[in-house]
Amino acid sequence: MFKNLFLFLLSLLPSIYSYAQSSEATLMKVGKSDVKVSEFKYIYEKNNGNSADYSQKSLMEYLDLYTKFKLKVEKAKQLQLDTISALQTELAGYRKQLASSYLIDKEVTEFLLKELYARTQEDVEFSHIFIPISENSTKIQRDDAKAKLREVKSKLVGGADFTAAVTEYSQDKTTSSKGGNMGYFTAKLPSGFYELETAIYSNPIGKVSEIIESKIGYHIIQVTNKRPARGIVEVSHILLPENNKKQADSLFQALTKGGDFESVAKKMSIDKNTMKNGGKLAPFSINTYDKVFEDAAFSLQKDGDISKPVLTKSGWHIIKRTAKPSGDTYDLFVRRMKAQINKDQRFDAAKIKLVDDIKKASGFKEDKNELNRFAESLTDEFYSYKWVPQENTSSQTLFSLGGNKIFSVKSFAGFCKKNTKTRLKYDKTKPLTETVDELYTEYVNESAMAFEEQSLEAKYPDFKSLMREYEEGILLFEATKINVWDRANQDTLGLKVFYETVKDRYTWSEKMITSDIKIATSDKKVADKIYKFVSKNSVEGLDKKFNKKSKLVAFTETEYEKGSKDVADIKWEKNALSSLQADPSGTTFSFKKAKEIIPSRLKTLNEARGYIVADYQDYLEKEWLNSLNKEFNVVIYHEVLNALKK
Repeated sequence: MFKNLFLFLLSLLPSIYSYAQSSEATLMKVGKSDVKVSEFKYIYEKNNGNSADYSQKSLMEYLDLYTKFKLKVEKAKQLQLDTISALQTELAGYRKQLASSYLIDKEVTEFLLKELYARTQEDVEFSHIFIPISENSTKIQRDDAKAKLREVKSKLVGGADFTAAVTEYSQDKTTSSKGGNMGYFTAKLPSGFYELETAIYSNPIGKVSEIIESKIGYHIIQVTNKRPARGIVEVSHILLPENNKKQADSLFQALTKGGDFESVAKKMSIDKNTMKNGGKLAPFSINTYDKVFEDAAFSLQKDGDISKPVLTKSGWHIIKRTAKPSGDTYDLFVRRMKAQINKDQRFDAAKIKLVDDIKKASGFKEDKNELNRFAESLTDEFYSYKWVPQENTSSQTLFSLGGNKIFSVKSFAGFCKKNTKTRLKYDKTKPLTETVDELYTEYVNESAMAFEEQSLEAKYPDFKSLMREYEEGILLFEATKINVWDRANQDTLGLKVFYETVKDRYTWSEKMITSDIKIATSDKKVADKIYKFVSKNSVEGLDKKFNKKSKLVAFTETEYEKGSKDVADIKWEKNALSSLQADPSGTTFSFKKAKEIIPSRLKTLNEARGYIVADYQDYLEKEWLNSLNKEFNVVIYHEVLNALKK
């Protein structure tokens, strides 16, 4: 919609006031509207991208462009286009769509990305006491597991030894003999383990955590160490049998003296998966291989360093570091992880936290007695699509947000009716009180999010700028449609008058019509004969002369504009011939004959209508801008503008 905005220099009026150089300072005034520095910087940087260097040339060019834009918007406001109900509905629809995704993006996705990126900079070692719980466990089983861990937690707080508690209570058979030690981990942990990840990164070393739930059960953890994240390393290795220690030492000595690692790996390594490519392994991070192997690989200080032989269950390894990729920048990390974050269980957990924060900030109050009375009034018909709220459903307050945003029992009943699919997903064996509680939670969450969305402009300047940009874009479109596009297409008389003043711009070039002759023979003498005939006779005589027994010659007509490369070897006059050309295959010959020269002429209005309408639109827009400059006063505050220059 902005493609028709062309540069138009405004008279810059002198500044008569002194302003503080802040983002809320006024940069210019267009009619009755102020343009703040923050508004200009937002749109300048957004539309110029990497070219937004704040040089004088760049600023002046964009200021000129933006002034024209604001003049048109000011006219739209004067015409009260912003009061048209259809446009208000369109803007409200856009806001609703944008607000939901914006709030989630800012408060959930952005928070999770920053949190996760910070966590990836550190490896954490921890131990745990674990009681498993399956997805199908009953509430009683879950309560029993938590009760047991509460007992353990109480003993640990009282001074009990963590390792001893692991031996007595932990049901993780893999780690119970090691004091519950899980080793080092780096975020992100798999989906379903976000609470565990949060605990290992937030708990201080040595402190015993609260009870943590994961997708596989309940944990109490103790962080034992933290270190800078090891990241990723690339290595090659030579694997030798466990009983070949002497050979491993001998090879290590030879390699440190300049032996070719790749050649030795191909010849001596027993790792069939890597020996053929010189022992090269794919890049890896911690918890990929045996701890001894990883420690040796990550301890190598620079590319080309070779480790002493290290023993694992597989045998003796000699390891050579080939590369140590640096970690992602935050921007690259965001591009790589954003889609994953939104599918992770942590996303749901962060949304719940967001709702809780909104409720706290807004002074959420509820009356559970009213909810219970509503639940008690229901029958099993509630699980049917036929259910409708009773006419006498209470209008009493169920909960409130912000002190004055009231949600009644009746409005909740309407929510339940409207969300039939959600209501019908519950099993009739589920107590009605539990079903109502879950629906109520969903209603509160939805209402809290909608409540928060109402204040986005005040909370987020970027959102305010987006909404202003969209609103002014709508106004610009409507004003331009009225003053330019519709006029250009509907003002028949005006278009004719405009055409008469500029018709010299629209001309047909001089043209040549040629007869393109093709001869189906490989005999040069036959082709020369036909060529000579056409030079003295009309093309139409070819059939009678040469096509009696078979179709030897064919011809078609083509139109070319003067200057076309296809007729570059023909003299620009009637009856001129091109040279005789043999086809690369040697089976045909061809040439052209100028049949007619068509002089250049003006295009009629109908022939050039598309071009003329486009030019008429440009003309109308320039005239419109001229009138707007006369109608609205534009003041540029030079002190503020100069402060932006770099």
